[in-house]
Formats: sequence, C-alpha cells, structure tokens
Amino acid sequence: MSDMAKYYKAKYLVVWEEGSHHILENGFLEVTGGKITGYRKELPEGAEYEDFGNAAIIPGFVNLHTHPSEVFSIKSYIEDCGNPNFFESTLMDYPFPSLGKRGAELQTALNLIELVKSGCTTSLIYGGPYSRLEAETAGKMGLRAYVGAGIRAGDRMEAENIWHSPDGHSVTYNFDEKSGFERIREAEELVRDYDGAFDGRIHILLGPTQSMTCTPAMLQETRKVADKLGVGITVHVAEDLAEFEGCVRLHGKTPVELLYDTGCLGEDVVLAHCVFISGHSQVFIKDNRDMKLLGKTKSNVAHSPTPFIRVGTNLESFGKYAENGVNMGIGTDTFPSDMVQEMRLAAFMAKSQEKTTYKTRGRDIFNAATVNGAKALGRADLGRLCAGAMADFSVVDLSTIEMTPSRDVVKTLIYSGTRHSISRVYVEGKCIVKDGMVCGFDEKSLSEELQEICEAAWKELRSDDGRTMDEIYPMSFPRL
Repeated sequence: MSDMAKYYKAKYLVVWEEGSHHILENGFLEVTGGKITGYRKELPEGAEYEDFGNAAIIPGFVNLHTHPSEVFSIKSYIEDCGNPNFFESTLMDYPFPSLGKRGAELQTALNLIELVKSGCTTSLIYGGPYSRLEAETAGKMGLRAYVGAGIRAGDRMEAENIWHSPDGHSVTYNFDEKSGFERIREAEELVRDYDGAFDGRIHILLGPTQSMTCTPAMLQETRKVADKLGVGITVHVAEDLAEFEGCVRLHGKTPVELLYDTGCLGEDVVLAHCVFISGHSQVFIKDNRDMKLLGKTKSNVAHSPTPFIRVGTNLESFGKYAENGVNMGIGTDTFPSDMVQEMRLAAFMAKSQEKTTYKTRGRDIFNAATVNGAKALGRADLGRLCAGAMADFSVVDLSTIEMTPSRDVVKTLIYSGTRHSISRVYVEGKCIVKDGMVCGFDEKSLSEELQEICEAAWKELRSDDGRTMDEIYPMSFPRL
C-alpha cells in the first residue's frame, strides 16, 4: 500500500479528539498506508484531495452481532409466529428448512454485502457450522471481522436441537458433553488457522452458542482455552424467557449467574442480547442480581432491538445497563441487517422504555455503534477518526431526501437515515462500497439464486407430525 498521504474532503467530519467524537466542518481526512494520520482544516499547499462535496465522513460502524450464513434462513415466514406455551418462542418446536451449503454461501455473501452497505466496516460474526466459510468470505471481500468458533454440546452442524419439546408444552435436554469438548478442540483449530488471517483483518472468538447449549464444565473449559489462546468469547445469553426459566430449573441460577460462575463474563466477553435478566418486567426473579454482575465484570452487551421488538418485547433499558457499567454495543443479528435502522430502533425503544427523551440520546447510540463496539473487541484503533486509527470510514450523502436538512449529522443519520444514505465505505483506506454498491458483486444474481433454493426448501419442509410449510407458518393472506 502506498505511503503517500491521501486527503478526503467533506462538509462534515465526525472526528475523535480528547476522548469524544467532535464535528469538524469543511475538513480534510488524511490517510496514509491504510491508517488515518490526521485531520485538518486546511491542506498543505499544492496537496491534491478527493472532494465528496455535500457529504459527511463518519467512522466505520462496529457491529457486535451478526449471523451471515443463516440470517435469511427464517426470513418471510417466522414472523408473527411463536408457541404460547414457551412465551411465544420459536426456539423449540418449530422446524426450519435446510438450505444446504450453497444456501449458506449465498446468505453469507449477501448478508456481508448488506452489512457493509450500512456502514459496518467491522462485524462480529457469530459463527457455527460455517465459521470457516464466513471467515473466508469476509476476508476475500476486504472486510474486517471477528468470527465465532461455535461450541455446543452436540453435533457440529447443529442439525439436532439440544433442548426441544416432544409435546409442545414440556422441555427436554440432550447435552452430549463429549461432543461439546470436541467442539472446543475444533474451536482451537479455527483460532490457529484464521486468527490474524487476511492481513490481520480476520480474528476468531470462542462462541458457545447459548448459555443453555453448553454444560457448566464446557463453559469453564471455554474460559481456560480463551485465556490460553488470548482470544475473546461471545455467547448468546438471556435471549429467551424459556431459556431463563430452564436455566433456573436446571441449575438453580439465572443464565447470567451461570456465565459468571463459569468465568464467562468480563471485558473480553460479548454477550449477545442479554435481555431477560433478573428484574426484567417479564422475568419472575425481581431483584437486581444480574445487572450487578454485568456491571461488576464490565461485560459487553450486543444490543439488537429488531428480533425483540418483532415479538413484542425489549431490553429494559439501554440507559440502565450503561449506568450500571455495562459497555453497550449494537448488533444487527437478524434481517434486515441495516445498522442505521438498528441504531434508530435502539434509540426509539430506549426512550419508550425509559419514558424520557434525555436518558438515551443519539450520541449514546452513535458511541455504541462505534467506540463502544471497538472497546468490546479490545480495539482502540477502530470506531473513531483520529491519528493512528485504521482508515475504516463511511461517506454519508447529505443530498438525499432523508438526510436533508442536516444541522447535526449524527442526529439526522440516526433519526432519519437508512443504509441507502451511505454512498461509500472504506476499510483500511480501500473503497469497498462505491455509489451504494459493493464493488465486484452482482447482488441481483446472488439474490435470484437464493430465492430459488429457498422456494425448493419450503416445498420440502415437513414437521414431525407431517404438517407442511403453510400449516406450520400460515401466510398473511390465503393462497388462491
């Protein structure tokens, strides 16, 4: 990469100075060799620059929770469904169509395209059966990713549930701890093969799939291996009321307490969701024990409002977690994977829960999507525009209807923008998205192929009792 400085001009730059983002008007961003070397109000005499015009340059977003290889597998049918015997959950008793390896490849490519188009220059990919595929795809696309190595007390491909319902109202568990320790060994192999790959843009985390898909011994071993290898941990926890209840019945502890007692809380742990903790209005334990543990350990939470709003619930609340010392980040998790939309929903739902507009503001959400996400990954060189940071940034077009007028570009983006407001995205100074399109990919052909695979899989799906797709997941309106 060239050691010559490049300069980029925009109407606004969201730069980092003295521990906070600041707005610089009509400034220049200086990039050298994939890193930011500074920002200026004026250029050296005779220096050439690229002028983005009526635009804003903002830090690349750090997305703390994504599922590229499976995100579209439940799209367009799981909505409006749920078992009332399990608090309207779909984690049990709902079969999902298999899209096969090609389906995983298409989903991974399309979802990473969707993520980067919404300004995500770094994404935590949860991982699982296709962790290697996800790491390879992100690396070849020029993206930055932290990929989870899936760990569960069962088969590697996750073809069989560990906890399920044989009758639609009771729960049984099938923990295969021997297989679980094999998954941990496989996770070590993934770390050795991919951590630091693709010029340091790809990293690996250990990823217990859920608090209730691992035994306590597996969680303890995960912590030991993570410490030995020097990598972080990510785990789904407190994402479902049935999970909370099952954990208390099985272990006599809340899911958060289980993670604490097995060493899986802390500054190097990203907790996906962490919604149903003690004290939540829908949870039967009303004290503050979980929040105290989260704050005490300075754990990180990847807040993804969409999948919870979609089923009528929410985290309670963004501001409360932050006040208790929890590092709050943002993850897109599901579909649509639009980081800008997710930020807006996080802001709206926080205000709704907190009954005030002041406790959680746009600046708090912007920090969550940038510097807080970087902190969760142990990176002081991401999520900010300052000397020494990686040249990961996005260009927001201020000439669109949704971004006009813009006095405070952060507020305008969060409260009015969409991923379509972002025209360019750069990772380490390389342009990955130009004119709103990811360079080198035919989105239309990839989407058409995925549609064909999905339609075939929907026709084949049958439940154990013989019900078809339309019977399990009713259409919004009857077919003719």
